[in-house]
Amino acid sequence: MSETQSQVQSQDNQTQEDIVKGMYEYNVTAVSERTYTRLPKVFIEGYSLVKISLTNDYVNCASYESRSRLTFQGCAQYINGNLRDVRGIYYTPTNPIFSFGSRRKMTRSIDEMRRIIKENLSQNLRYLGLNESNQLLIAYDNYSVVVYDRYIKGRILKFPLKGEQGHLKIVWVPKIHDPLPYEKITHLEVYNHMITFEKEVVMFHGVTTFGGDGVLIYNQNDNVVLTKLRSPDHGEETVTLGIHELYLITHPKPRRISD
Repeated sequence: MSETQSQVQSQDNQTQEDIVKGMYEYNVTAVSERTYTRLPKVFIEGYSLVKISLTNDYVNCASYESRSRLTFQGCAQYINGNLRDVRGIYYTPTNPIFSFGSRRKMTRSIDEMRRIIKENLSQNLRYLGLNESNQLLIAYDNYSVVVYDRYIKGRILKFPLKGEQGHLKIVWVPKIHDPLPYEKITHLEVYNHMITFEKEVVMFHGVTTFGGDGVLIYNQNDNVVLTKLRSPDHGEETVTLGIHELYLITHPKPRRISD
């Protein structure tokens, strides 16, 4: 029997369990569809991964540690007496339930800060009407610790893509929850992309972004609006904005001047 025939016979003798055990371990992201009638107040735009907040009630969880490791900031979840590092952006509809800090650095060590957080929480949970089973969101840096008992993590959302140019994305989004200040414009610039509207459209203010730029545009006209996208790197594209429809334009922060 040849070596090749022996290998084929060995493979044929594999059981179902052998096949499964032979599979590599890796992560695959699955996207599930969900219908929205209102634009969430806090979320991550799925194509550009720009964090978006339409409210001042948010916590941006971005981990930072200086090269010297003496200055830091981050977020963690307190679950069953343990701290787990978290990232993302969170909607916080109520004030913090607990906070403490100092005008001087409490510590220059992240490990020491984690110990301080756990000690303070274990001593104060019962006075706050909480226990170890409550999942708390904690934002901290060298100077302060802020604890939230009510929070909602912003989801990564891929709304229908209506246009793109390089890293610039235009998505069709649902109606906003609350009124926002606005102005009417005919053009705007997002990094090195010039966007020109054939008619005036509404640009909302009060949109906070992290990791890039984000602009909320509403076509209040009774006709579609042709929109020109121009960029020295990507030429020219045309996008049509639907009647009385809301759009979010995003672009991640460029890694270089021209993007």
